[in-house]
Amino acid sequence: MKKQRKHPMEILWICMSAMCLIIAIIRHVRYGFDEATAMYVFSVISVLMYLWRRHLRQKEEKEDNGKLQ
Repeated sequence: MKKQRKHPMEILWICMSAMCLIIAIIRHVRYGFDEATAMYVFSVISVLMYLWRRHLRQKEEKEDNGKLQ
């Protein structure tokens, strides 16, 4: 059976993105788009960081699997 690894950095980035998005929506509703823009940007950056980290992990796993065979 294959051992499941946890990916704390990926979990961190996706949670941060979700929190930023929630804060952005709340600020957008209360104060308007101008006050929420920074949080929307942080949310997008967090998603991009998650995707980048995931890509690196998958690439590393693919290389490791190639070395084992």
